[in-house]
Amino acid sequence: MEKSRTKKSITNLIFSFGTQIGVLLINFLSRTIFIKVLGVEILGINSLFTNTLTLLSLAELGFGNAIIYSMYKPVKENDTKKIAALMNFYKKIYTIVIIIVSILGISLIPFLDIIVNVEEPIDHMLLYYLLFLANTVGSYLFAYKSSIINVQQKIYITKSVSFCALFLQFIIQTTALFITHNYLIYLIIQVSCTLLNNIICSIIANKMYPYINEKQVITKEEKRTIYKNVDAIFLYKLCGTILNNTDNIFISILISTSMVGYYSNYFMIISALSNIVFIVFNSITASVGNLMVEDDKAKQNNIFLQINLICFIITGFCSLELLGLMNNFISLWVGKEFILEKRVELIIIINFYIYTIQNPVWVFRDTTGLFKDAKNSAIISAIMNIIVSLILGKIAGLFGILLGTALSRLLVTSWHQPLMLYKKIFKLPIIKYVKNQIYYLIVLIICAIPIYFISKIIDASTIFHFILKGVINAIIIAIIFYLLLKNTEEFKALYDRFINPIIKKIKTKLKLVEN
Repeated sequence: MEKSRTKKSITNLIFSFGTQIGVLLINFLSRTIFIKVLGVEILGINSLFTNTLTLLSLAELGFGNAIIYSMYKPVKENDTKKIAALMNFYKKIYTIVIIIVSILGISLIPFLDIIVNVEEPIDHMLLYYLLFLANTVGSYLFAYKSSIINVQQKIYITKSVSFCALFLQFIIQTTALFITHNYLIYLIIQVSCTLLNNIICSIIANKMYPYINEKQVITKEEKRTIYKNVDAIFLYKLCGTILNNTDNIFISILISTSMVGYYSNYFMIISALSNIVFIVFNSITASVGNLMVEDDKAKQNNIFLQINLICFIITGFCSLELLGLMNNFISLWVGKEFILEKRVELIIIINFYIYTIQNPVWVFRDTTGLFKDAKNSAIISAIMNIIVSLILGKIAGLFGILLGTALSRLLVTSWHQPLMLYKKIFKLPIIKYVKNQIYYLIVLIICAIPIYFISKIIDASTIFHFILKGVINAIIIAIIFYLLLKNTEEFKALYDRFINPIIKKIKTKLKLVEN
């Protein structure tokens, strides 16, 4: 079972990582063309409406997570009737969600003039917003069927479909922009491709698992369990949405919608890297779900700590490269006029690290029902973000808004959720995890010192020097990481589990060649 879980996780990881790299390239090309053709103000509106309508995803209330969590056991036991019953319930919930999102979206129309802060009125603003709303609503149509594919540890299928749909969208949108320079057509294509993606995933799910269309019904007790989980999951979704999607709204209201456009370039880089890291850990969610069905707490904790080390290596590497290269990249990509001040760049990177390093905790939280035990921290974090970001935003502008988000994460969620995980799930002292996190932070700071001086020495004003700087930074990071992490228990365990078998296979093949 463990080998099967590992193999499926690696398959999901390879496909997900590959498609995300493709998505990253497409998004950068698309953003470049978008800025050149439509300008920074329309870019600001595009980013603002994206974040505003993401808030409406709260109408989903966490039913998706709760139902997927309920699926792990029947999937493991191959209980097709139970799975079909859960899928039918999921379908009904999403129908209600579509209605609620539509109503909430329409109710925001009178407030558009407050949210959008521009010097001169923009034509077709309402139509732009309605198309964004249509895209949000369309994202829920048939989307529930993708869950059965993902729970079966076949995320690579849905990721491949999504990538193909995005690539098609990019080709058509780019052609349309060059020919028409029309933002309305751009948005119509986006809505169409969102629907196409969901329809294709639905057809695949029907063919792979035809039993999901059987008319099965879950019991009242099962419904009560799901509703109980939803109550807690909703608070997490509320907290996460406020932390991750209100910055652009605050920036637009307190500063300007154009500033949203400038910040969105940085946010796109951060989001791309965050998504890559998220994909790594999302690909193992189903495997962790199967692991948590077992009752070996020591084994669960060891796996968690190993996953946590992997997360630090990836997140730490990305954070350090961002520190050395992000402003250089913005300058080379869209021009020096789009560079934000250094302290803003630094707080963006800090936000990225604090957010992304929590991925292992989220994986174990979502697969164990831990979301039921940390309601208060979710509420406090959300309220704190709104209050602190608004206060600091008025005092320090963009930097203050982003600092408020960082403080909300650091002072609440970054310690409380791991504590709940150890207290409620592992039933072990948290001290080992805390020591690891402190040590990883020290390693990060040690690495940041040479990276900072490299930035002063190498002026990455050309693509060649940019690549050279990135390679030098990567070598420095790799050497320091290896020297300072190689003696940890988690590194040794990962080495024995993944690297040693590869080395043994290579040695075996070399011996066969010699003979």
